[in-house]
Amino acid sequence: MSGFCLQGRGPVMLLVVLFVSRSSTVCGQQPEIIYRTALSEAGQSGVCVQADHLYLTVHATLHGPLNGGFHYNGHVIGQCFDRRSGELQWQVQLPGTYQGKVLESWHDSTSLLPVATDRYVIFHNLNGMLMCCTHAGKPVWKRTWQAPDPDIKNCRMYIEDGQLLVALPSEKIAVPSDGKHPDLPFYQLHCIQIATGEDLWVSPQLITHATQYSPADWKGQRVIAASMIDLTHWKFGSGRRGFLLSVKDGQAIAEFDLPAAIPHQKNQLCNGQFLVTSPAGSRTAFQLVDPLDGSVTATLSIDRPDRYYARREGEWQLTEFVPEYTDKTLRGKGQPTPSTVHVVDSRIYFWRYDSGDICCLDTKTGESVFVEVPIQVLPGQTVWNRSEFRFTNGIRNSRDEVVNQRVGSVRGIQRGGFGHTNPAWPQLVDGTLFWQGGAGVLYLIDTKQPFGPQAVSWKSIEQQACSWTFGEPGIDDTSIYVRSQRELIRLAR
Repeated sequence: MSGFCLQGRGPVMLLVVLFVSRSSTVCGQQPEIIYRTALSEAGQSGVCVQADHLYLTVHATLHGPLNGGFHYNGHVIGQCFDRRSGELQWQVQLPGTYQGKVLESWHDSTSLLPVATDRYVIFHNLNGMLMCCTHAGKPVWKRTWQAPDPDIKNCRMYIEDGQLLVALPSEKIAVPSDGKHPDLPFYQLHCIQIATGEDLWVSPQLITHATQYSPADWKGQRVIAASMIDLTHWKFGSGRRGFLLSVKDGQAIAEFDLPAAIPHQKNQLCNGQFLVTSPAGSRTAFQLVDPLDGSVTATLSIDRPDRYYARREGEWQLTEFVPEYTDKTLRGKGQPTPSTVHVVDSRIYFWRYDSGDICCLDTKTGESVFVEVPIQVLPGQTVWNRSEFRFTNGIRNSRDEVVNQRVGSVRGIQRGGFGHTNPAWPQLVDGTLFWQGGAGVLYLIDTKQPFGPQAVSWKSIEQQACSWTFGEPGIDDTSIYVRSQRELIRLAR
């Protein structure tokens, strides 16, 4: 596989192919909703399912007028709901140390998905507190810190071998203060004993607030894929490096130079190689890097997909791909929105800045397929493009109060809702990828069959064009649990 380049095969012949798929039948109907529970305040976390409980985070009650279109808040509430009824069981206060923007850039202090074991649940206020509770709501331990500015942080939480993995601010400074902002620290991964809250290890490897790390299996051992990459607006001066960190002790098993990468990329392994999302102008490009020596083993580049299925006159048509969005701010970029790149086996799924499509690249065959999907599904109307997209005047909580006046942008909710720092990762369950879009639409991809319209379906929680959904769905054997900024919703699976 070393050294080859797979290019998109260019425009396909204009053909019309009609499909009878799950999407054209099931998805034209509203899904069965078992309950809808109004939330006490806005928030963005996903839904954690554990036994008979559901866990999520919301903001403390927001007061006063907006400032520049935003509420500012540092205090978060962790909540527990009964999985079967949707009733609130208990809640805990997680006061923060920094007041950040509410629902800013598809990411705020409530964004992290809580994690749970059969005894404990851990909530995270990104602006200054980590708390562990029993399933009855009794606090076990907590950690506090002075949250830095900026308050957009991509650290995540995992449970590995019964212990908590999470990145927290380091004492080492990444970007010194300059009068416009205070010191910005590096971050370091911690392995925390859940029962006591004590560190089992702290990785010596420095990462940043923009790192989207992920666990993976590599050569028979469990590792964490991470990287150090400068952002366009923050220069860390540490080079462009990739890491595989041991889950056992946080030490670097492999450390290697990276080729040019798009900031905010998700750090993942694909076919045992480190995946790099590469800047390539109007093209979409990925590179696979060998963690042993940093060599680029494959370059996968797409100008136009091999097959493009567009929705025309109520059916999918196999036709030539033309970018849907050509805003000046995009500068002709066809590169993937970096936060949407997701690996399943040998396939890479993603969205591009310039389209409303789910895209799939098979790294073994080099074949690329794009499928147009709706960006909003309302009762009686399926919305496929920005011109028909509807939303309330401002983002509103369950009390119908505006908590954020900013709604759309060139990378925002009107294009599938995938912001460049959106932390929600798709959930792979029984071969189906459950991928939450930003306007109430949950996309389901059957990864066990060839990618195309027949593999894609969706469900929507939307009733009145007001849903802002940027957290992971919770999945169990019978149901799907989705939260918006307003509601917790249980759907039949």
